[in-house]
Amino acid sequence: MGRRKWTAEQKMEIVLAGMVPGANISAVCREYGILQPQYYKWKEAFLQGGLSALATNPSKREIELEKELKEAKALLGEQAMQIEILRKKTNWGRR
Repeated sequence: MGRRKWTAEQKMEIVLAGMVPGANISAVCREYGILQPQYYKWKEAFLQGGLSALATNPSKREIELEKELKEAKALLGEQAMQIEILRKKTNWGRR
């Protein structure tokens, strides 16, 4: 008999069944025909996935705006240098 392939939905169902208050992990594992180490491995992956989903990652729009801001700052810096060069060449702004 080969190894059984579990879908993500099936794994989630099993993990959630074990997380019900008062659930007996041994009974859940017997019911679904898996070993306890496998259950705990899936549970850890499930919780880590939830943690990463809840973490505040910047949205695509925020990343795009940050890039635009960086480019604008670079352009402003370049223009400020050009103004300073022109000011020195023409003695503009000096009394």
